[in-house]
Amino acid sequence: MASQSWIVMTTEERDEALLLNPDGVAKISPRVIDNPLADNLGHGVLLGKWVAPARVLNDPEYERWLPSLGVLPIRLLDDEIIFLPPQG
Repeated sequence: MASQSWIVMTTEERDEALLLNPDGVAKISPRVIDNPLADNLGHGVLLGKWVAPARVLNDPEYERWLPSLGVLPIRLLDDEIIFLPPQG
């Protein structure tokens, strides 16, 4: 079980973050919360929202994202609860 601090974003906020990626380079690649159990964590509805690791806010390489991602909620979330297990 791995817990991590995540920036939680809507689809629109995710799309804005992706626009800041340099051409052909995915420096920010948010992942969708796909496990319905995530909504039981006490943070409201998380299913269908997107997350990126909050550690990028302290990394100078990600400075261009700080104004937009730095104002979004950061939550300590368990990977096994916000993401469904891999199929196969």
